[in-house]
Amino acid sequence: MAVLVQCIYMSVITAKVFKAGNSKALRLPSSMGVRARSYIVTPTPGGFLLTDPTIEAKRLKALKALRGSCPDFPDTSK
Repeated sequence: MAVLVQCIYMSVITAKVFKAGNSKALRLPSSMGVRARSYIVTPTPGGFLLTDPTIEAKRLKALKALRGSCPDFPDTSK
């Protein structure tokens, strides 16, 4: 079984799925530059989405910094 992975900065690649003990694992090519030791896996209707938690935290911090800087920016803290 193979899974197609698409990255904004790369073309579409094929990643191999293999069995490791009682689990399945996804083997990603080294060209993807995987740095994190773990990822957030979010199920989607078409498969799943992998997110680096460190990058996600930086993105959230940047969004929080915008809160209150623009009157039309939605305030989700309420």
